[in-house]
Amino acid sequence: MEKNYLYFHDVFAAGEEHLHGIKNTIVAIKTPYQFIQLVESSFFGKMLIIDGDVQSSAKDEYIYHESLVHPAMLLHPNPKNIILLGGGEGATLREVLKHKDIKKVFMVDIDKDGIDLAKKYLGEWHKGSFENPKTTLINTDARKFIESQVASNSTDIIISDLTEPFEAGPSYKLFTKEFFALLFDRLTEDGIFVLQASMLRPVTYRMHRAIRNTLMQIFPVVRSYYVYIPSFDTTWSFVLASKKYDQDPKTADIKEIDEKIQKRIEGELKFYEGESHMRIFSLPKDIKKILAENKEEIITDSHPLSLPRKENI
Repeated sequence: MEKNYLYFHDVFAAGEEHLHGIKNTIVAIKTPYQFIQLVESSFFGKMLIIDGDVQSSAKDEYIYHESLVHPAMLLHPNPKNIILLGGGEGATLREVLKHKDIKKVFMVDIDKDGIDLAKKYLGEWHKGSFENPKTTLINTDARKFIESQVASNSTDIIISDLTEPFEAGPSYKLFTKEFFALLFDRLTEDGIFVLQASMLRPVTYRMHRAIRNTLMQIFPVVRSYYVYIPSFDTTWSFVLASKKYDQDPKTADIKEIDEKIQKRIEGELKFYEGESHMRIFSLPKDIKKILAENKEEIITDSHPLSLPRKENI
């Protein structure tokens, strides 16, 4: 078969890279914060790449975004006020807005150029969510916003869809113990925090484990979970942290989750339901063993996570 496309090399680590056939580049821009490419994959359709990492694709982005948003939103008894950190494509915002009873979503993303690109080219992702009257879009540093504009005990759910905290990156100090303590303070009594937390597999886990260890210094309930994302060609992880023990995703009930979906959500979910909830929070033995090791690895402002990009994460 004739191949009339180039290959994008998604480098995982020294000696490991995965290839995507690219038919054409739609746009490529260097913003003050990151290098963004929007390309047409021969298999996954439109694909967003930031700083050399595949972020999402038209064919399977729903798996990532539904997994990030809905467990936390449905564990909370009645979420009204939401803060979303990052999430430039608008797809995380789209999933939040499916919850009929929410009142306000503050989306905080430092990269206005990235947001403008999403508005213009990623309509399949955001579905007009940026213009929703419940949305307030703020282009500033997430930590500055939390410190100066968010009152204590004021927010029901905080969702972090930030880029990973690689050295000198824009999210470098948004994964520290001090920042997580700020988030804990800003959450209501029933508050829940959830974040994307990098790859989690038996050979690639250090970043996730350090993030999890750090959250366990602040929140009483901390649970790791993960899903396989075809366009990433790996499992991708999240961590859910709750202020209350009765909001433990491990004790959730399949039937109750499905009933809440029917009652609270307007629009289709393609991936997440009661059964998939149970599966993504059920970690295998080897992963549980890895996560139980090196509990002393904590991320702080003075000792941030020191892992070079794409190496030994």
